Amino acid sequence: MKVTKDKDYLDFCSMLGGNIRYCRLKRGEPQKILAHHLGVTFQNVQKYEVGKIIPTAYRLKVIADYFKIKADDLLDPTFIHRSTAANEVLDAAPTMEAVNGNL
Repeated sequence: MKVTKDKDYLDFCSMLGGNIRYCRLKRGEPQKILAHHLGVTFQNVQKYEVGKIIPTAYRLKVIADYFKIKADDLLDPTFIHRSTAANEVLDAAPTMEAVNGNL
């Protein structure tokens, strides 16, 4: 079955990707670490985060377990808002120590 990529679908993909990115950045990890845990390339994680592709139901569960949250949280449009403290920086890049020490 071909999925029609209308505005609602694209908005959903973007929201899901944003929630995955938020969780990853909250832990200060590069995409390579999450990719390694999921058994995919970091390019797939990039595509998840920008909403270009969506993870399968199984991978969604693995992602949620990895971040110790519920899969429903990743699907919730208010997740970032509920989880973010006032004035919290969300786009902090991981340090080289985090990159080198976590693989």
